[in-house]
Amino acid sequence: MFSTKGQEVKQGGGVQKSLQPGVVYAHIFSASVKESKNTGKKSLEFILEGPALENFEGWSIEKGNDAGPKFKGQSARVSASMWIDSANETSPSKNEIMNKLSIIAVELGLKDELDQINASSIEDWVAQVTKLVAGKNLYFFLKGQEEEYNGKTIVKLSLPKFKYASAYEDKLDVYDRNNQYHFKALQNKPVAGFEPVNDDFNM
Repeated sequence: MFSTKGQEVKQGGGVQKSLQPGVVYAHIFSASVKESKNTGKKSLEFILEGPALENFEGWSIEKGNDAGPKFKGQSARVSASMWIDSANETSPSKNEIMNKLSIIAVELGLKDELDQINASSIEDWVAQVTKLVAGKNLYFFLKGQEEEYNGKTIVKLSLPKFKYASAYEDKLDVYDRNNQYHFKALQNKPVAGFEPVNDDFNM
Protein backbone atom coordinates (compact mmCIF):
# COMPACT_ATOMS: atom_id res chain seq x y z
CA MET A 1 0.00 0.00 0.00
CA PHE A 2 1.29 3.46 -0.92
CA SER A 3 1.12 5.84 2.02
CA THR A 4 3.07 8.88 3.16
CA LYS A 5 2.12 8.40 6.81
CA GLY A 6 5.19 8.67 9.05
CA GLN A 7 7.41 9.73 6.18
CA GLU A 8 9.03 13.12 5.77
CA VAL A 9 8.24 14.83 2.49
CA LYS A 10 11.25 16.86 1.36
CA GLN A 11 10.45 19.96 -0.65
CA GLY A 12 12.59 21.01 -3.58
CA GLY A 13 16.22 20.03 -3.89
CA GLY A 14 17.34 22.15 -0.97
CA VAL A 15 19.77 25.03 -1.20
CA GLN A 16 22.77 24.45 -3.46
CA LYS A 17 26.13 24.44 -1.69
CA SER A 18 27.80 26.54 -4.38
CA LEU A 19 27.29 30.15 -5.34
CA GLN A 20 25.87 30.46 -8.85
CA PRO A 21 26.58 32.90 -11.69
CA GLY A 22 24.87 36.26 -11.24
CA VAL A 23 24.90 39.00 -8.63
CA VAL A 24 25.56 37.48 -5.20
CA TYR A 25 25.89 38.96 -1.71
CA ALA A 26 29.06 37.45 -0.27
CA HIS A 27 32.44 38.09 1.31
CA ILE A 28 35.98 37.04 0.59
CA PHE A 29 36.73 34.02 2.78
CA SER A 30 40.27 33.70 1.45
CA ALA A 31 42.37 34.90 -1.48
CA SER A 32 45.55 33.57 -3.03
CA VAL A 33 47.95 34.26 -5.89
CA LYS A 34 48.24 31.36 -8.33
CA GLU A 35 51.31 30.92 -10.53
CA SER A 36 51.36 29.09 -13.86
CA LYS A 37 54.14 26.49 -13.96
CA ASN A 38 54.34 26.87 -17.75
CA THR A 39 54.38 30.63 -18.22
CA GLY A 40 55.21 32.08 -14.79
CA LYS A 41 52.15 34.33 -15.11
CA LYS A 42 50.11 34.94 -11.97
CA SER A 43 46.42 35.30 -11.22
CA LEU A 44 44.24 36.09 -8.22
CA GLU A 45 41.76 33.56 -6.89
CA PHE A 46 39.07 34.06 -4.24
CA ILE A 47 37.02 31.72 -2.14
CA LEU A 48 33.77 33.62 -1.69
CA GLU A 49 31.18 32.72 0.94
CA GLY A 50 27.61 33.95 1.17
CA PRO A 51 25.87 34.82 4.45
CA ALA A 52 25.37 32.00 6.96
CA LEU A 53 22.19 29.98 6.36
CA GLU A 54 20.07 28.15 8.92
CA ASN A 55 20.13 24.33 8.88
CA PHE A 56 22.75 24.40 6.14
CA GLU A 57 25.96 22.45 5.77
CA GLY A 58 28.22 23.76 3.04
CA TRP A 59 31.31 22.38 1.36
CA SER A 60 34.28 21.38 3.50
CA ILE A 61 36.56 24.37 4.12
CA GLU A 62 39.61 22.13 3.79
CA LYS A 63 39.30 20.31 0.48
CA GLY A 64 39.16 16.54 1.00
CA ASN A 65 38.64 16.80 4.77
CA ASP A 66 34.96 15.85 4.98
CA ALA A 67 35.13 15.51 8.77
CA GLY A 68 36.48 19.05 9.19
CA PRO A 69 34.67 22.39 9.44
CA LYS A 70 32.17 23.34 6.72
CA PHE A 71 31.20 26.64 5.15
CA LYS A 72 28.17 28.18 6.89
CA GLY A 73 26.91 29.71 3.63
CA GLN A 74 27.08 28.97 -0.07
CA SER A 75 30.64 29.17 -1.34
CA ALA A 76 32.63 29.11 -4.55
CA ARG A 77 36.11 29.31 -5.99
CA VAL A 78 36.28 32.38 -8.24
CA SER A 79 38.95 33.51 -10.71
CA ALA A 80 39.35 37.14 -9.71
CA SER A 81 41.84 38.21 -12.39
CA MET A 82 43.29 37.20 -15.74
CA TRP A 83 46.69 35.49 -15.87
CA ILE A 84 49.07 38.45 -15.92
CA ASP A 85 52.81 38.89 -16.40
CA SER A 86 52.73 42.28 -14.63
CA ALA A 87 52.35 40.88 -11.08
CA ASN A 88 55.60 42.61 -10.03
CA GLU A 89 54.26 46.04 -11.01
CA THR A 90 53.64 48.05 -7.83
CA SER A 91 50.95 50.31 -9.32
CA PRO A 92 47.30 49.17 -9.22
CA SER A 93 46.79 50.78 -12.65
CA LYS A 94 49.33 48.34 -14.15
CA ASN A 95 48.71 45.29 -11.92
CA GLU A 96 45.24 43.73 -12.19
CA ILE A 97 45.71 41.69 -8.99
CA MET A 98 46.36 44.87 -6.98
CA ASN A 99 43.60 46.69 -8.83
CA LYS A 100 40.91 44.10 -8.06
CA LEU A 101 41.63 43.96 -4.32
CA SER A 102 42.14 47.74 -4.05
CA ILE A 103 38.71 48.46 -5.54
CA ILE A 104 37.11 45.95 -3.14
CA ALA A 105 38.85 47.61 -0.17
CA VAL A 106 37.67 51.07 -1.35
CA GLU A 107 34.08 49.76 -1.76
CA LEU A 108 34.27 48.60 1.86
CA GLY A 109 35.44 52.06 2.98
CA LEU A 110 38.92 50.81 3.89
CA LYS A 111 41.13 53.01 1.66
CA ASP A 112 43.08 54.52 4.59
CA GLU A 113 43.80 51.06 6.04
CA LEU A 114 44.74 49.80 2.56
CA ASP A 115 47.27 52.63 2.18
CA GLN A 116 49.01 51.54 5.41
CA ILE A 117 49.94 48.16 3.90
CA ASN A 118 53.53 47.67 2.73
CA ALA A 119 54.75 44.38 1.31
CA SER A 120 57.84 43.03 -0.43
CA SER A 121 55.96 40.66 -2.77
CA ILE A 122 52.55 40.49 -4.43
CA GLU A 123 51.80 37.33 -2.42
CA ASP A 124 52.51 39.14 0.86
CA TRP A 125 50.48 42.18 -0.23
CA VAL A 126 47.49 39.98 -1.16
CA ALA A 127 47.73 38.15 2.19
CA GLN A 128 47.70 41.45 4.13
CA VAL A 129 44.85 42.99 2.11
CA THR A 130 42.85 39.77 2.45
CA LYS A 131 43.04 40.06 6.25
CA LEU A 132 41.66 43.58 5.89
CA VAL A 133 38.70 42.74 3.62
CA ALA A 134 37.84 39.13 4.57
CA GLY A 135 34.42 38.50 6.08
CA LYS A 136 32.95 41.84 4.96
CA ASN A 137 29.99 41.46 2.59
CA LEU A 138 29.60 43.16 -0.78
CA TYR A 139 27.62 42.44 -3.92
CA PHE A 140 29.75 40.55 -6.44
CA PHE A 141 29.02 39.96 -10.11
CA LEU A 142 29.99 36.38 -11.02
CA LYS A 143 30.37 35.37 -14.67
CA GLY A 144 29.87 31.70 -15.51
CA GLN A 145 31.60 29.52 -18.07
CA GLU A 146 30.74 25.87 -18.62
CA GLU A 147 33.68 23.50 -18.97
CA GLU A 148 33.95 19.75 -19.25
CA TYR A 149 35.81 18.12 -16.38
CA ASN A 150 36.09 14.32 -15.94
CA GLY A 151 33.08 13.80 -18.21
CA LYS A 152 30.90 16.26 -16.26
CA THR A 153 29.88 19.79 -17.15
CA ILE A 154 31.00 22.22 -14.47
CA VAL A 155 30.58 25.98 -14.26
CA LYS A 156 33.74 28.00 -13.62
CA LEU A 157 33.12 31.36 -11.98
CA SER A 158 35.10 34.54 -12.59
CA LEU A 159 34.87 38.28 -12.03
CA PRO A 160 34.40 40.57 -15.03
CA LYS A 161 37.07 43.18 -15.77
CA PHE A 162 34.88 46.05 -14.55
CA LYS A 163 31.87 46.47 -12.25
CA TYR A 164 32.46 43.27 -10.29
CA ALA A 165 31.99 44.38 -6.66
CA SER A 166 29.91 47.07 -5.01
CA ALA A 167 28.29 47.98 -1.73
CA TYR A 168 25.10 48.60 -3.78
CA GLU A 169 23.50 45.93 -5.95
CA ASP A 170 22.15 48.45 -8.48
CA LYS A 171 25.69 49.61 -9.33
CA LEU A 172 26.35 46.20 -10.93
CA ASP A 173 24.96 44.93 -14.24
CA VAL A 174 21.73 42.94 -14.20
CA TYR A 175 22.75 39.33 -14.84
CA ASP A 176 21.53 37.87 -18.15
CA ARG A 177 22.27 34.20 -18.78
CA ASN A 178 21.74 34.78 -22.52
CA ASN A 179 24.49 37.42 -22.63
CA GLN A 180 27.75 35.73 -23.73
CA TYR A 181 29.72 38.14 -21.53
CA HIS A 182 27.76 36.95 -18.48
CA PHE A 183 27.49 33.22 -19.21
CA LYS A 184 29.28 31.06 -21.76
CA ALA A 185 27.68 27.68 -22.35
CA LEU A 186 29.70 24.65 -23.45
CA GLN A 187 29.84 24.53 -27.23
CA ASN A 188 28.10 21.52 -28.73
CA LYS A 189 30.58 18.93 -29.89
CA PRO A 190 30.61 17.96 -33.55
CA VAL A 191 28.67 14.75 -34.11
CA ALA A 192 30.91 11.86 -35.15
CA GLY A 193 29.69 9.37 -37.74
CA PHE A 194 28.77 11.50 -40.74
CA GLU A 195 30.66 10.87 -43.96
CA PRO A 196 33.09 13.71 -44.65
CA VAL A 197 32.13 15.88 -47.58
CA ASN A 198 35.20 16.88 -49.55
CA ASP A 199 33.73 18.56 -52.59
CA ASP A 200 31.23 21.38 -52.70
CA PHE A 201 28.47 20.33 -55.10
CA ASN A 202 30.37 19.07 -58.14
CA MET A 203 28.32 20.36 -61.07
